[in-house]
Amino acid sequence: MKQRIVLVRVAAVALLLLGAAPAGADTLCVKESGGDGCYATIQAAIDAAGDGDVIDVYPGEYYEKATGRTVLADTPAANGPHQFGLFVGPGRDGLTIRGVDAKGRPILDYRDIEAFVTTNATNNFGYSGIFVEADGVTLQGLDIGPNTPASNKTIEVIGDDFTLRACDISDLGGSVYLNDWRFDEDANVSHLQGYRIEDSNFQDGASIDLASGAGYSGDVKSRVIRKNRFENGYYWPSISFNGSDTGVPWFVHSVGGAIIRDNTFVNTFTLAEDDDEIYLRTEGHIRARGTYDNTQFNWWAYLNENKYDQAYLTGPKPQSEDVRTYSYPGSYGVFHDVRRIGALLEGEEDIAAGGDKIVARPNG
Repeated sequence: MKQRIVLVRVAAVALLLLGAAPAGADTLCVKESGGDGCYATIQAAIDAAGDGDVIDVYPGEYYEKATGRTVLADTPAANGPHQFGLFVGPGRDGLTIRGVDAKGRPILDYRDIEAFVTTNATNNFGYSGIFVEADGVTLQGLDIGPNTPASNKTIEVIGDDFTLRACDISDLGGSVYLNDWRFDEDANVSHLQGYRIEDSNFQDGASIDLASGAGYSGDVKSRVIRKNRFENGYYWPSISFNGSDTGVPWFVHSVGGAIIRDNTFVNTFTLAEDDDEIYLRTEGHIRARGTYDNTQFNWWAYLNENKYDQAYLTGPKPQSEDVRTYSYPGSYGVFHDVRRIGALLEGEEDIAAGGDKIVARPNG
């Protein structure tokens, strides 16, 4: 009897690991050919799906365009309709869009991805290749590439409880951008309170950017960035938290921190000799700026619980979270209260004050 119970439990775990659809959910499929009862585009499947459904995307190359879409239909600021690449709107809470192999098995490792997505977004508030308005949406096992007119926000998320898992963000210099359009200013409470970004690959310069109310409310443990790989040859950080009071007109509300661990950061910056501008504009691996709750940021853990080819933390007592803050000018004004995990020693020497320690972590 004990053996039979164990076998049942192991089988259940195996189904979970393979990404079995939730009970009661419909599973739709997408194939390049549109055959076998499947849709020919991912957007067509999204439009046919409902809350909690699963969309299996079979191997192929998908060129996606979602026209005539209105964000938060009753909000004048949405100023639509818009054209996105993919649009996950209302009525699709809990939707999962996942890449599968030719046999329909979910992709669990970004190195095994077989479905490649290119978007064609022309929305007028910074191109958003994939726009996620619904809550509880999961994107898994997809290669998400550039937006055809120009890259900006590879994925823009305004819904709560978003998950990105086992994806390859191959939009070089693109961004997974989370911001809160439904922040309750009267109650001072976020709508977008949690997210998970894990087991994914961010190709050169692709970043995670949190802004304008994202994670201001809720438990910091519900915001997790883990087991990702970042390669960055640009001056901007791989992970950036952008609070209010920066002068940037779309950074309206403060933001909360996140658990950031078990990631790998590969810094490929090159430092030109005697080029001080490079020092000033190299913003490191992880950065926060503007108004934010620093008690939700564990900078010492960020330094020690991730892998870097080279990283630095500067301050009077970095191990006790007494981290150096600094300011620098931007296009819309001056950014204040900036903290970071730095990427170049020269940059840390530039911001350090008398008595500061610069802790290095070249831990491979």
